[in-house]
Amino acid sequence: MVVLAAGAGLFYHGYGPMALMDRDSVRSASEAKGQLDDTLRAATGAISPSLSYFGGVYVVERAPEHADGEPSLRSSVTASVSVRTRVAPAKVPVLLDRMKQLWDGQCHSGGASEVGVKRYTDLYCSGRGDTLFTLSVVSSTTDSTVQVLMSAEAFTVRYQPDRDYGTPPTGELLTGHEPAPDVDDPYWSH
Repeated sequence: MVVLAAGAGLFYHGYGPMALMDRDSVRSASEAKGQLDDTLRAATGAISPSLSYFGGVYVVERAPEHADGEPSLRSSVTASVSVRTRVAPAKVPVLLDRMKQLWDGQCHSGGASEVGVKRYTDLYCSGRGDTLFTLSVVSSTTDSTVQVLMSAEAFTVRYQPDRDYGTPPTGELLTGHEPAPDVDDPYWSH
């Protein structure tokens, strides 16, 4: 009975046959965090004059269970920061061009989509390591500024809960109650 219980415990904690195959093909959480943080630091550092940020957040999405019911050891991890500086719609092309220059043109547009009065524009680029960098812009016909979010995503990462990733590259975590961009900048806001 004890052997059966120990075997079941190992199975459901990532030591079954299928989960063991995951171990060789995934990067560690610390390696992924380093690449994500490096990608976001490079992006925020490439913008001049500098912008202000609300903080950041890590979101971990665990892969579905294996066919035999074992929990997967794989996940994808996204690190994001929100821009606190008011950005005028006329400055969006400047932001997009700076990201294209930073990532040596390894970017493609996700196009623009509209939902109600909001317009969503995404630019996808190859980030540091094998991360995916995304610059997302949300504009509205009713607002004189846009909302900007920068994110980096790493795939095939060994699963760790998001709380294990610590603080983001901006040094503070998003609280989930951030107001609309509220920092005025002589260049970006006008």
